Amino acid sequence: MKMNRAAIERAFGRALRELDPAARVAEALPRSSVPVRIVAIGKAAPAMAAGALARLGSAVDRCLVVTSDGTDVAGLHAAAERAGIAARIEVMRAAHPLPDARSVRAANACLAMVHPFGHHEARQGDARAKTLVLVSGGASALACAPSAGVTLRTKRAITRAMLESGASIQDVNVVRKHLSRLKGGGLARAAAPRSLLTVVASDVIGGTASDVGSGPSVPDDSTVSAARRLLKRFAPAFADVPLVRTLAPRSGARVHARVVISPEDLARTMAALLREAATGAGAGARVSLLPPSQAQVDALAAEYVALAERTRAPRIFVRAAEPAVSVTTTGGRGGRSTHLAALVGKLLAEGRMRGANRILFAALASDGIDGPSGTGGAIIDGLFAERVAARLGDGALVRSLERFDTGTLHRALGTAIAMRATGHNLADVHVLVVA
Repeated sequence: MKMNRAAIERAFGRALRELDPAARVAEALPRSSVPVRIVAIGKAAPAMAAGALARLGSAVDRCLVVTSDGTDVAGLHAAAERAGIAARIEVMRAAHPLPDARSVRAANACLAMVHPFGHHEARQGDARAKTLVLVSGGASALACAPSAGVTLRTKRAITRAMLESGASIQDVNVVRKHLSRLKGGGLARAAAPRSLLTVVASDVIGGTASDVGSGPSVPDDSTVSAARRLLKRFAPAFADVPLVRTLAPRSGARVHARVVISPEDLARTMAALLREAATGAGAGARVSLLPPSQAQVDALAAEYVALAERTRAPRIFVRAAEPAVSVTTTGGRGGRSTHLAALVGKLLAEGRMRGANRILFAALASDGIDGPSGTGGAIIDGLFAERVAARLGDGALVRSLERFDTGTLHRALGTAIAMRATGHNLADVHVLVVA
C-alpha cells in the first residue's frame, strides 16, 4: 500500500481546508437588517470573523478579534475591505496556553464590547443592535479576566498545574470558569438584557458550547463544589482559592449557541480523504474511524501497538483525540503528539513486532502547534526506535520521554511536522497505517 508520510500530510492539509471556519460560520448566520457587533476569541477567530463579515457585510457595527501570536489575519482584513468596514475591525493578540497581561486586556475589551450601556452603545445609538460571539479553541487563555481575589499569576499557576497533571480539557475549563468574570457565561451576563448568538468551532472531544473556551457566552451547569473537587485532585496547592458562581442554565439569559465544526468532523474528513488516496493508489486498504479519545497517553500508545500487532490486511485507522499527559519534569520541549508518537515507537521496538516496517503512525496537532515542542506533531515508522539508537545512541529515546523533550528528538530524527499556526484548533488527529 502506497501510503507514506507525504500522503498523510497532504490529506491533513486538505482536511483542514475543507473544514474552513469562515465558510462554516457564513453558512450558519442569517443576514441582518440591524447593526451587529462581533466578538471573536480563539485560534480560529480571524477565519471565523472573516466568515461573519462575508455574510453580514456593512451591517457589522464593530468587530473585535482576539487570537494567538502567529495566527494569520490577512484573510480577515481582506474580508473587512470587501465589506467596506476596515476601520471598524480591531485585532488583539495574547498568549496560549497560559494567559499573559495581554489576555487580561483582551478580556476587558470583550466585556466592554458587549456591555449594552458602554461607549460602543453610546456611539452607535441603536438599541436594536445584535451581538455575535465567535468562540474557538484557545479562547480560555487568550481572554482572561480573573475574578475578585484571584491574580493573573495565580490563575496561570493553576492552569499550568492542571494541564501538567493530566486533567482533561473539560476539567481544566470547569475550574477556569469559576475563576473568571468572563468565562462560564460571564460575557452573556455582561451583555444582559441584550441577547447573544454564539457560534462555536470546537476543540473539545465530545464537547458542548459550554466546554469550548470555557463557555464565555453560554450558561454553565458546573458548580463551585465540582470545581473545588477538581482543584483538590489536580492542583491541591490551590484548593482554597476563592471561586465564583457561573451563569446557571435557568438564569433567563437570552442566549443561543451552535457548534459548526468539531474534532469529530476533522477525523471523519481525514478518513474520507485517506480512503480516497488509498483507492486512487490502487491499494484497496480499508479505512476505519476509531472512537474519539481523551485517554492517558500511555494507554493510547499501547492500544495503537496492539491494534497494529493484530492487523493482518492493509488497514488505516483514524481517530480524533486529545491524550492526557502527566508532566513530571519541566524544561523539556515536548507536546502531546510528539510524546505519543515517540511512545508508540518505543513500544513497537519492545514488542519486537514482526513486520514493524509496515507501520506508519502520525499524531498531528490541528492548530499546527504541539505544545512547547516546536513542532506540529510527528510521523514515525515502525523502525523509529532503531533509528533513534543509531543516530543518538542507546537510551536516547527513553531519556527523551522521561524529560518530556520529544519535540527535540523528532526534530533531530526528521520525523517532526513543521510548526505553523493553521488558523484551526480541532484537537489532534491520529493515523495508524498498517501496510
